[in-house]
Amino acid sequence: MSASISGPVPALAWRPARPPGGRPPVRVTLPARRTGWLVRADQAAYAALIAGRRPAVVAAARAVSGVAEPRVVYPALAAAGLIAARRAGWPHSCRAGWAQAVRPGLVVAAGAAARRQLSRVIARPRPPAAQWLTEPEGFSLPSRHTTLAALTAGALVRALGAGGRPGRAAPLLAAAGVGASRVCLGVHWPGDVLAGWAFAEAWLLAADGVAAAVGGGR
Repeated sequence: MSASISGPVPALAWRPARPPGGRPPVRVTLPARRTGWLVRADQAAYAALIAGRRPAVVAAARAVSGVAEPRVVYPALAAAGLIAARRAGWPHSCRAGWAQAVRPGLVVAAGAAARRQLSRVIARPRPPAAQWLTEPEGFSLPSRHTTLAALTAGALVRALGAGGRPGRAAPLLAAAGVGASRVCLGVHWPGDVLAGWAFAEAWLLAADGVAAAVGGGR
């Protein structure tokens, strides 16, 4: 969805940068808004990152961004679910096995649907379409790719039994990498990435609570 920032105040401009494809340098310009310092800092960080884009960086961003697409995410979740099911005793214990098999995909799919509804309620516009290097979908906050990456990383480490610091770090690292790629491609503000990671962490904790409650009630 194309959207721009409007406001009758002077524009904020950053140093020129040469965009991918060898075109002449362009000036990254965002109209300033009479808003709080958090929004202004978000816009400034975005513009600085966009101004520093280079072809190699953009190519890497496209590759990293593709990791958080559903066609990659859900097969990985299905494989992790099968591994978790085998550990739970499947096929000898069908009930426990099926619960472990479907849990990773269910947690991520439900979280992705909840994020979509939240983004529609917030309805934050995306950065200016002139800076997009890919075609986004829906509103800007929370970042869809960031949320999906963090949810998937969290669900995978839980399904595979990884705990401790590696297990806690996985969602953060996934969110940071994929989120940075979306900002580089021009379709998200940095604040969208932070919101996507925070949403995913909260959702994963809630899912853990539900799983513990259900398991304790058997």
